[in-house]
Amino acid sequence: MAQSAVLLSVLFGIVLVATVAYISRHEWRQYAVAGGGSVSNVARTEKRSVVSRTADSPTAWAVVFLLAVVAVGGATVVFVSGTTTPEWATQTAGTVLAGGFVLGLALYLFYGSFVSARGRGLNRAQAAAIGSWALGLLLITAVVVKLLGLV
Repeated sequence: MAQSAVLLSVLFGIVLVATVAYISRHEWRQYAVAGGGSVSNVARTEKRSVVSRTADSPTAWAVVFLLAVVAVGGATVVFVSGTTTPEWATQTAGTVLAGGFVLGLALYLFYGSFVSARGRGLNRAQAAAIGSWALGLLLITAVVVKLLGLV
């Protein structure tokens, strides 16, 4: 048992090193920013709303990511702690973990479908329709699985 775990760790390490080596040797193209108008960056920043500036800030995204990691980690610890926590806390943590998983899956599915459709030349409305269709298909699959009694 331990030998297979060591073997898998070594194999994954080799794959990781090979991936890093490939990426580091790959010749990346450099692109210039198009449309450098006469408006300065300061003027462009002042015209944007606070929400728009925050959404474009890498620091805001890093803080949100760290908060999500702490929330999921804390909910996981509470959920698996067993008898040391009250029953309501364990149920709430399980609900938070399940809801977070479903939300993450839905966002991943919608955004992936949207970006893929946009990359194939469709406009935003068509790409949003494809993303919504993918989410609807997931919902229909969940209903069918529930009706068949598999869950």
